[in-house]
Amino acid sequence: MTRRGDFRRLFRESFHEDDSWLEWYMERVYREDDLLTLDSVATGKVSTMLMMSRYDFMYQGRPVPSAYISCVATARAERGQGLMHRLMVRALNACAERGDAVASLIPAESRLYYLYEDFGFATVYYVDELRYTSLHVFQAAEEFAAVDAGYAMFARLEARRPCSVRHSEADFACIIDDLRLSGGFAVAVSDGGDREAMVFVDNGSDAVVTDLLATDGRAMEAVLAVVRARIGEKSLMVMGEPHDRDAVLHRRGMMRILNVETMLGVLAAAHPETDQVIRVHDAVIESNNSVFTLRKGNCDRTPDTMRHITLDVGVDVLAKVLFSDSRIGGVFGIPSVRPFISLMLD
Repeated sequence: MTRRGDFRRLFRESFHEDDSWLEWYMERVYREDDLLTLDSVATGKVSTMLMMSRYDFMYQGRPVPSAYISCVATARAERGQGLMHRLMVRALNACAERGDAVASLIPAESRLYYLYEDFGFATVYYVDELRYTSLHVFQAAEEFAAVDAGYAMFARLEARRPCSVRHSEADFACIIDDLRLSGGFAVAVSDGGDREAMVFVDNGSDAVVTDLLATDGRAMEAVLAVVRARIGEKSLMVMGEPHDRDAVLHRRGMMRILNVETMLGVLAAAHPETDQVIRVHDAVIESNNSVFTLRKGNCDRTPDTMRHITLDVGVDVLAKVLFSDSRIGGVFGIPSVRPFISLMLD
């Protein structure tokens, strides 16, 4: 039996998107298999829901399966009864059982960051917000010309990111549609060779670049010059990638490790010099409670060990160590990397 009607009902009650956007979402994005719900004991109706869509996540040179959790909603009359807590625990275990190694989400409000911490999520996704006034002029290099903002270029540029959520061609088509529905746009430039850039712009009262992908700084300037020509005198904010430099980073999203053995196995294979004995504690996913030995490119697990434990942490802290500034990982002798998430239908 389809639950599309239940999804529509809870979505309209919980979010502010208009009906045309919702119908587009139902047609292009919604998948029944990704919907998880919980019924009310009092009414028997679906009272709580969330979507757990699947994406590849690039980590240490390898794609690992991941979940993206969105459309988290509870009927107004059923809130405050712990239903979402029960559903989230079910969702995280379901994602782990279907083979997802990590789960990501973007909280709709600042206060929700603290709520999701209770489920083992850690804030590891950040952006470097670059702000430009209407007086800022970007340099339009003569060798660059505007070209079609298509998936082939997008895939090449996204592949340059060492650690990020990746988008398929179908995802890309939905991203472009979503932009157009809200009055935004995507533009791209190329020098006809290996230098290129693409940008996605939410064109509201102020213009916000929700993602900027470029081969180099000159290409980035060129594509932002095209954006400036489109938006006129509006102020511009660019949500840039975080790098290992001194900057005030702004939180963008959270991650939850679902399969510790998979993630540490990928790390060990990519960095065979890593020698660690890591004990992990997880109150939600029982199979993650173990000791993991990383040595000579392998990751072995055991309930316990007589070896010296080099790191004894909860699953949330493990995420903060693996996905952070490289200088932080260096304190623990673990190769860490900042992840990036963008262009999600959050």
